[in-house]
Amino acid sequence: MNRDQLRNIAPAKLRIILDLMENSKGKGPESLMPLLIQANQKMQQQGIQFTPEESRLMLDLLKQDMTPAEVKKVEMMQSLLANWQQ
Repeated sequence: MNRDQLRNIAPAKLRIILDLMENSKGKGPESLMPLLIQANQKMQQQGIQFTPEESRLMLDLLKQDMTPAEVKKVEMMQSLLANWQQ
């Protein structure tokens, strides 16, 4: 984990990222979506919104412990979501 990148993130956002990382340990990409939805709901309740850079950092951190095949699945989901947002 790159501490320099995390240093400038607000404590509430950091807590969400760390909780998400903890909850996703040992789980595959198919389990990631419900966890992301749960994190998003928590963010909405707290009035928090991640910047695109913070979102990329969060996904990069989540992909650290994944196999190359799992990373590919996450990147495919990420690409699909990006296309929907356009």
